[in-house]
Amino acid sequence: MLEFPPMKCHHFLQKHCLSCDLLSHDYLSSVANKEQTLSRLFPLHVEKIKPSVICDRGTEGSRNKAKLAVALIQGEIEFGFYDNHMQFKKLEDCPLHAPAINTILDAVKKELNAHKIIPYDLVFKTGELKYLLITYSESANELLLRFVLRSTESLSRLKKITLNLIALHPSIKVVTANIQSVHQAILEGDEEIVLTKNDCITHHFDEYSLFQGPRSFFQTHSAMALKLYRQFQNELSVLSIHSLLDLYCGVGAFSFFAAKYCSKVVGVEISDAAIFYANKAREKNNSIAVHFLAMDVEAYLSNQQTDYFDAMIVNPPRRGLNESIIAHLMKLAPAYLFYSSCNAETLHRDILQLEVQYQIKSLQIFDMFPFTRHFETLAILTRKL
Repeated sequence: MLEFPPMKCHHFLQKHCLSCDLLSHDYLSSVANKEQTLSRLFPLHVEKIKPSVICDRGTEGSRNKAKLAVALIQGEIEFGFYDNHMQFKKLEDCPLHAPAINTILDAVKKELNAHKIIPYDLVFKTGELKYLLITYSESANELLLRFVLRSTESLSRLKKITLNLIALHPSIKVVTANIQSVHQAILEGDEEIVLTKNDCITHHFDEYSLFQGPRSFFQTHSAMALKLYRQFQNELSVLSIHSLLDLYCGVGAFSFFAAKYCSKVVGVEISDAAIFYANKAREKNNSIAVHFLAMDVEAYLSNQQTDYFDAMIVNPPRRGLNESIIAHLMKLAPAYLFYSSCNAETLHRDILQLEVQYQIKSLQIFDMFPFTRHFETLAILTRKL
């Protein structure tokens, strides 16, 4: 039997950060808590809930992404977060973050100090740097850093910082400046300025390469994401599915894993940036069966009149699907519908509508967000005869 030593986090013990609200449980108990949530939402389908896919490599260092607020505290630059009362709390050694993320923070701080890039002050509305967003690819040992700034005023200094940071940490492959000029609780702005020759990092999943740019969505737990993609691929391998539509496809992960068994795969995503990198990966992976479209999902479905797909997979944002999209899905009526969701509540809401035409084949938890109440669920639905 697998053993799961408790994740040690002094921030939680001191009630400094309570984001991991299940950390008072041992790991398997935290997963059981999520299983209870899914069973509560689907009481008539408990027998169709498959065993949860858990973090068998441990939880510490499993998160590949950090969103760090920046503040000037007693004359010192600090990284952390704002609590519900908008009080800044320092947090630079989160045990969930990949070690490569925590390791570079001191160097970043020193460079910011040396080049006098001042953190933004929420009260006085002064300063420049609002957030530092970091993503890490363990498989390629590559880091992507995004500095969220109020303006372009410090851009020349940030370019110098970039050169120095890469010299110190060659794993830093991409650095960008994101311009977010408004005084609102918005994480990032629309303008992204790439400061390095590279504009994306690479993630390797089995035989596939995926590319992530500064504005591309990517799962926060790479090892668990791979388990999810493999399970999806395994399901396809035993079904008679030749064509698949991948909605909210992002940079194309599900599409590439589907192409092993499908002769036709179409991925649809509203983000031009995500589709750019999906097509870059298509070329790299030589996936001639896969095609990507940069288009709003609802608009695509509204115009879809002729193509039939044996199966569809949807991986929407936390808000889930809307009634119009669900109506379009049922009109197109694929034999199988896969629904990957990070919000069990909206998944439940959407399936209630889909059950007019579909029945649940299976539900399975993937513990993408250990020690929190969030989890990824892969639901498989089959069309009623």
